[in-house]
Amino acid sequence: MMLKKIIIAFLLFVSAEASYAQQSKGYMDGFFLDYVITKDGDTIYGAVKEELFKAYILKINNDGTGSYTRYEADNLKGYRYNGYVTINKEPKDGIYTGLKAKKDSLDSAQNDYIVKNNDTIYGDVHEPLLGSRYIIPKQGKKIKFKGEVGLAYKRGQYIYEYRDKPKVETLDSKEDWLLLLYKGKGLKLYGYATGHQGTCYFIEKDKEMHLLRMDEDWLDLLNKLFADKPDVLKCFKSGFLSFENIYLAVRYYDEHSD
Repeated sequence: MMLKKIIIAFLLFVSAEASYAQQSKGYMDGFFLDYVITKDGDTIYGAVKEELFKAYILKINNDGTGSYTRYEADNLKGYRYNGYVTINKEPKDGIYTGLKAKKDSLDSAQNDYIVKNNDTIYGDVHEPLLGSRYIIPKQGKKIKFKGEVGLAYKRGQYIYEYRDKPKVETLDSKEDWLLLLYKGKGLKLYGYATGHQGTCYFIEKDKEMHLLRMDEDWLDLLNKLFADKPDVLKCFKSGFLSFENIYLAVRYYDEHSD
């Protein structure tokens, strides 16, 4: 009997240690997918939040309660925020300089491109303040392009798609360029900015576009969209995560879907 108790206690201990190790690796029930890498090389997972002057807040919840730790981005080796991985160059005088961001989950293409009618043209994409966007192919002349449903282009680490969408405000268009933030198996997440409403999101699920605005009941809409996986939103309902972290919910939902 005593031996049985010892074995059970040992198994519980191993299970607890494995659970803690899994959390320390950033899984945290598979949810927390952002992180910061300190100057010492330690990777700390959580939900990265933006602040002014390139300061970032990492929200940590290892003990069941939310806590905040602030890190200056310039003093980090790198971090991931909403899927964008930012890496610093080698430190100079103890300070990392030269922040460089790249998207970690969309495609591996290093060059700019446009996609039209399933044809991809590689080159350098330009977005002038006045006039049409254009691409200068590796070999060939400048090609201008305007918004057209089905057209997509990549410039730097950012991918844009021209899509039909719900209007965000009265004077908004029903079609526009949307920033592709996440492309999964069964859904996409887009970012969009307007003059009055600021940043909002579109989630495409089951071929339908859903608008999420911070000044509306966006959490109720997420509840409906992710009704088959209610655990996705438990950290939003507790207040630990916010509108800014919708990317994490979308990615978690998609990666845990069949």
